[in-house]
Order: sequence, then structure tokens, then C-alpha cells
Amino acid sequence: MNPISKIGIGPMSSEIIEAVFKYSEVNNIPLMLIASKNQIDWDGGYVNTWTTRQYASYISDLKKQYSQAKVYICRDHCGPGFKSNDLNDVYKTIDDDIENNFDLIHVDFCHFDGDKKSVLESSTEAIRYILKKSPQTLIEVGTDENVGARLTDVSRIEEEMKFFTAITPIHFFVCQTGSLTQEINQTGDFNLSFLVKVREVASRHHLFLKEHNGDYLDAEAIKKRKGLIDAINIAPQYGLLQTYLTLEKSALYGIDAGEFLEDAYLSNRWRKWLFKNDKDNRFLCSLIAGHYVFSGDAYRRLYEKISRHENFKETVINEMMRNFDIYAKNL
Repeated sequence: MNPISKIGIGPMSSEIIEAVFKYSEVNNIPLMLIASKNQIDWDGGYVNTWTTRQYASYISDLKKQYSQAKVYICRDHCGPGFKSNDLNDVYKTIDDDIENNFDLIHVDFCHFDGDKKSVLESSTEAIRYILKKSPQTLIEVGTDENVGARLTDVSRIEEEMKFFTAITPIHFFVCQTGSLTQEINQTGDFNLSFLVKVREVASRHHLFLKEHNGDYLDAEAIKKRKGLIDAINIAPQYGLLQTYLTLEKSALYGIDAGEFLEDAYLSNRWRKWLFKNDKDNRFLCSLIAGHYVFSGDAYRRLYEKISRHENFKETVINEMMRNFDIYAKNL
């Protein structure tokens, strides 16, 4: 038995979403689209301001266009504290995801306001709710916030694996690997010795291990994960890549990108990603936050100007596919 896919990609823009479908069809490789609540949700998100229903409609069109693609539609980080602390909001997300035929839901209550026992109980309630409404929906679960920690206690991880697999078969179990995405870099340190032990435990419990924050890895770093990690999530990297391409083409064609960069900076969405820099490094902040304002007027105008010189949509799609290849060939 294999996981549904080895690679989860954040739907940071319509171009990136289409690149996922095209790559899957061309290479006959299954991929996952992993939408967070901030990106796409029942009441909208920063990606094209789409609601879940609008996103599902776009996906439906792509499935017709790329009929041989195998793309799984997944919810990433479904839990309190990722957009709202209101549990009703979390369950609205679940309801909308099920109604729009999501294949997998990641139940993540790491920000739940309570002790570890409460986190486990609340996670269980959400899992049971999902499966009662939609028994075929796959479940991903993890209760630790990814902070790049170097964990050592394998026994605690095994206790959680036992706890959740006693409820229902779990597809992906999320475990901290030491990876961490900050600014425009991978600042974590892959915890190889720990993951060897976790891999043994996960195999005994018939679980696939999922790594989050797998951005900005080169081929050698990805190869270290082979045989240990079953799947990896990448998101900010692709938003940055589209931002880079936009600025590169703007420079090439003599187009002023200042309005877009200012829009990104004023969004303040860069704050949570800062590591060694601060707000005074305005250009870096704008790079970090660029994808958050792709749906804004400034970016749309810039995109249209670039597209007068070349098929910029195709440029973005092709560059994304080249990067997908690095992960697909080495994990």
C-alpha cells in the first residue's frame, strides 16, 4: 500500500494550481493540493478571494482539461487558531470541504486552548464528525505545532499513533522532522536519527508519515528523507517563485513593479515569517508577502503588462513544473 501522493503543494495562485494538474498528467504522478483555511475557505481566502465552492468549481474545470491528471484535493491545518479560534468556524470548513468533495482533511488542533488531553479529545470529535458525514474522506492528523524542534521522545509519538489508529485508519500522521520555513529559506535541521525511530513505529501502526514545512530543499536534502518520510508539503516556496518570476519579467520589460511591492509590504503578512530580519528590510518583506496579494489590483495590472510581451501564465506553469520535478524525483 502506498500513500495517495508523495507531494502536497499549496494552491498559492490559479497558475500554480494548473501547474499541479499539468505536471500530474504529463508525468503520470499523483499530487495533492493542500489548501489552508487562510488560502481558501467557506467564507473566502487570499487566493483569488475564493470560497471553497468557487475553488471546487475551478478544480472541476481543470479536471476536464487535464482528464488524465490524478490530483487529490486536501484541506491543510483544519483546526482552531489557523484563521479563527471559533470551533464553529472549523466545523463550517469541514462541512464545506465534504460538500465540495475534498479527498482528505488534515485535523490539526495544535492551537486548541486546552491541555494535551483536551487536544486529543477535540481532535477525536472532529475526526468522528468527518467520518460520520463522509466515511470515504481520508484523515491526516497531528497535534504538534511545527516549530522546527528536535524531538527525542519517540514514546510520546507512539502513544498518539496508538490513540488515533484505535479510532479509525489514519492516512497521514504529521510529525515534526526538524524542518522549518522562515523568511525565504529552510532554516530547520532534519532530525535523521529521530525519524529513523519514528519510521519504525509508524510502520508498525500502518501509518504514512507526512512532513510539513518542506520548502526550499535541494535534491540532496530531499534524498535524506527517502524511505523515512512518505509525503512532504511545500507551499510558501511556490508563492515566492511566482513573485520572483514576476519581478524578473518586470525588470526585463522595463515595467515598474513598485506598486505591487508596496501592496505586499503593507499587507503585513510577512510578519510571522521573519527570522533574522525586521520590518526595515522592506524588499525582503515584500518578497515574503508577495503571494498574499496576487489577487490585488496592483498585481493583476502588473501581470497584464507582462503578458503583453509573453505568455506569462505558461512561464509560471513551466517553472513550477521544473521545481515539482526536484521533489518528485528525489523523495
